[in-house]
Amino acid sequence: MTQNADAVIIGGGIIGLAAAFNLAKLKFGKIVVVEKEMFLGSGATSKCAGGIRAQFFSKSNIEMSMKSEEILVNFEEITGYPAIFNQVGYMFLLSDEKELADFSRAVELQRSLGLQVELID
Repeated sequence: MTQNADAVIIGGGIIGLAAAFNLAKLKFGKIVVVEKEMFLGSGATSKCAGGIRAQFFSKSNIEMSMKSEEILVNFEEITGYPAIFNQVGYMFLLSDEKELADFSRAVELQRSLGLQVELID
């Protein structure tokens, strides 16, 4: 068993493994991931369905989602491991004029940041 480390990460799910991966990329030093299950990524992370969208109302959320999409698209190049990532789009159903007005403003922001979005009547 390892007796010392520069970083100890508790939990080998998506958050812990992402932290370990990025610390390793930075050449942080000796990194130890402690996981209670027999296999890394076998707890809640292994049972979740994922989705990614960038149709948010704030610039920072849109930019984070765009960066996340870039990482997923290039995952194998970045990590050396393939990822199953299918880009299929995203849709919101709006029920009143206020929602339409709010989403119309959001669509303007999203387009200004380079997203290809549209409102369908």
